[in-house]
Amino acid sequence: MAQLNLTDERGYNQIFAPVGATPVRQRRRSDWMLAQIAAVSAKCVLEIGSGTGENAAWLAANTDAEVIAVDISPAFVSAARERHRAPNLRFERLDLLGDKPLEFGMFDLVCGNGILHHLVVELPRVLATLHRLTNPGGGLAFIEPNFLNPYCAFAFGTRVGRRFARLEPDEMAFTPGELRQALTGAGWQDVVVKMRDFLVPGLPLPLVGPTLALEPLLESSALTSWLAQSHFMTARA
Repeated sequence: MAQLNLTDERGYNQIFAPVGATPVRQRRRSDWMLAQIAAVSAKCVLEIGSGTGENAAWLAANTDAEVIAVDISPAFVSAARERHRAPNLRFERLDLLGDKPLEFGMFDLVCGNGILHHLVVELPRVLATLHRLTNPGGGLAFIEPNFLNPYCAFAFGTRVGRRFARLEPDEMAFTPGELRQALTGAGWQDVVVKMRDFLVPGLPLPLVGPTLALEPLLESSALTSWLAQSHFMTARA
């Protein structure tokens, strides 16, 4: 059976391995972030929780913006530096809660894929820090797990699920209301949280086409959109 997750130095799952539908899913998310870069005409982008660097490398390759990608894991940062090189791309180790992120300067867009739910205990502080790092009129773009999704509810909300998914002790998925309230409370404006994505990581390739064909209908209906895997969230500083 193919490995579906890559673990960090502590043994916690952090990154979906590139099997089955996962690369297609990741590329769609990267393209969505490119659209957010374009929406604010970003010249300098900060990615939080960059892992082994695939998303940051895609952003750097498809935009003229300077991309600074940070992660708390030294092993992931080292792997990212070895795999991806570009004049407008930089990988750095950063503990958003323990280090001094303002030393990296100010940004037109802060973004990340599946990272805020690792920081849920300090979410108000994290969102306020990201707000201070963002230039006036700049943007925020994050994708986070939806607690209303049945699998996410099992993985994050039960002891068996958390053990199976090898989650960190404080890791937790979000409801849309929690995210809207947290973003507004941290000073973000024009907050939008949409539930999207029915393409499950690791889904066998023959099922990708049918899933993509059904997805627009599932996302557009109030009866089914809440079942989507993720929250796609944007805001302005």
